[in-house]
Amino acid sequence: MSFCKANYLILVILVVAGYGQAKADEARVFELDDLVVVGQYLQNDQINALKTPTPIEAIPQSLSILTSDLISLQDLTGMSGIADYVPGIIAGQGEGHRDDIIFRGQKSTADFFVDGLRDDVQYYRPLYNIEQVEVLKGANALFFGRGGTGGLINRVSKSAQVGEDFSGFTLSFDDLGEYALQIDSNIVIAPNAAFRLNYYIENLENHRDFYYGDNSGINPTLKFNFGESTTVNLAYEYLDHERFIDRGIPSDASGAPIKSLIHTTFADQDINKSTLDANIFKVSLDHALNTETKLRLNYVHNDFDKLYQNYYASGAVSGAGESATVKMSGYRDTTHRKSRIFSADLIGEKEIYGLNHKFVLGIESIDTVNNNDRIQSADETLAISQLDTLATVAPFAVSNGGDLTKADLEVTSFYFSDEIALSDKLDLIIGGRLDDFKLAVNTYEVATELLDATSPVSKKDEVFSPRLGCVYKTQNDLRFYASYSESFIPKSGEQYANLSGDEKQKTDPDVYENIEIGTKFSLDNGISLTAALYKLTAVEPTYKEDQVDTITKTEYKGLELQANGNIFEHWFISAGASFVSDADTINEVPSETYSIWNLFELNDKLRLGLGVIHKGDTSGKGSVNLPSYTRVDAAAYYKIDANIRLQLNVENVTDTLYFPNSYGTHQVTVGAPLHATLKFVGRF
Repeated sequence: MSFCKANYLILVILVVAGYGQAKADEARVFELDDLVVVGQYLQNDQINALKTPTPIEAIPQSLSILTSDLISLQDLTGMSGIADYVPGIIAGQGEGHRDDIIFRGQKSTADFFVDGLRDDVQYYRPLYNIEQVEVLKGANALFFGRGGTGGLINRVSKSAQVGEDFSGFTLSFDDLGEYALQIDSNIVIAPNAAFRLNYYIENLENHRDFYYGDNSGINPTLKFNFGESTTVNLAYEYLDHERFIDRGIPSDASGAPIKSLIHTTFADQDINKSTLDANIFKVSLDHALNTETKLRLNYVHNDFDKLYQNYYASGAVSGAGESATVKMSGYRDTTHRKSRIFSADLIGEKEIYGLNHKFVLGIESIDTVNNNDRIQSADETLAISQLDTLATVAPFAVSNGGDLTKADLEVTSFYFSDEIALSDKLDLIIGGRLDDFKLAVNTYEVATELLDATSPVSKKDEVFSPRLGCVYKTQNDLRFYASYSESFIPKSGEQYANLSGDEKQKTDPDVYENIEIGTKFSLDNGISLTAALYKLTAVEPTYKEDQVDTITKTEYKGLELQANGNIFEHWFISAGASFVSDADTINEVPSETYSIWNLFELNDKLRLGLGVIHKGDTSGKGSVNLPSYTRVDAAAYYKIDANIRLQLNVENVTDTLYFPNSYGTHQVTVGAPLHATLKFVGRF
């Protein structure tokens, strides 16, 4: 880790912010019309991820909040774009069909939540109905359960607003051929009730041959206020997604991407695709028992049908020119998952023996049925010249191999948290969660669909995950914090499809221990500064027939820096940096990343945006070495009238050739060249 660079960046941020504070007037939060770009609390509408409405500066861990307004201004359309501008997380390729985020060196396809409840199916999550996105770093089992070992992402849904009538839309066009429409409309249907509808449709295009996407989603919500003490929210969401899967280009013998192949798509235009059909129903109830305590109930029932099938380069390129060949492989995978999630929280604030306590007592129950099948295609060696016109490949046949599994998961969790004000300056946070994790997996022979002789297999894990933290506030609003937290991952993995072998059946879960110290400082001009130093230790038991208790420990150390707010009255920044020790030993994680996004207000009509992203050299998954790159983004916003904004976002202004990630040795993603998106954004 380059601590000289880190210390230099801290010094620069503090000097600039201090100068901004001296020059600032009364500006606290940068606004563009009625757009709020700085999030102050975890989750709006008192449905926050940490259960109590605690300001972010009083939370003993590093976190980032992106409001829907900031997401729109930066033209971020998914988790990958968010990862570009949030320190401590990196976007992986995800095989071209799913969100894939590395949190502090820990790769995950399942650490995603909606309104604090698990959303672990593998797909690309849209942002059309999101109020804000919360990125929490460190182990987070206390309120979220298994996973979340290096961090997690919680999306906060838009809900109906009682007493307001409004409508909004966003219409966008990309010069690569992509276009999208979003609609958001809220209607008062009674003095105590409201209806809200969010809808989107998009047609995806990019710089790669064969690529397409046809996605849509609709999310109606209802809210009822029964007196001043009870609120009920009802929501339904339907998603219909289909897109082309592109797993990139091969690398050469040294592990470097083969630049001469950046215009070749190693795929079949008819085979490579991913589809998703999702139905999600949610009910939440908040009831104030008295002035000090409230009860919150949440229920979610979801039904996901997911298919992805792809054909990709699985071997090195042989030969050159017209005679060059490459080995191609493929498979088809389907997932049908139904889940029921129920949670109940008792939330209160009470003085006990002269000390103020903010407490949460909760229970969560998850019941999931997961059916998964995977069928291989036959491997082929093809001339690269064939790929541009490829129409058919070897069919997916059971004779090529594969697996069929049916899994039943039951999780019951109990948790508690207490924020204790030991004095006006010192808060102590203690908590813990007990998870009872039961998984049963039936495996079937792929050819006959008969139950395998080794089935069924079941496993039960009981894990307690503690959390301890403290926050000390000085007289000038400078806060110092320290925390210890744990999380775990059962040996069955993230997606419940594999419980075969003694390694998984007879071994305790992997446990992740996070130690973090940091500081948070909010200046009068609206600048918020955070610095976090962490050590994440993975404790991984491995099974050996004669030595069951073998344990491997791996440490991940790093430093994260963030600055958000107004340097001057008309200049807003969102900046971050991450430094990781021994990053060359961690797949897909660079030793250093930097990002900054600026918003300048020139006059009442015109604003300008400028973003810079830097990512250091990366050892990709497999034998891949991805070179460092710097990408520059720009934007302009023109206020046509009080209701409509014209927005132009330009990505990769310098037209830099870069390779953001890779899934394997011969699956390197090719970054998009210079391209622009024109948006009309309205609210009435």
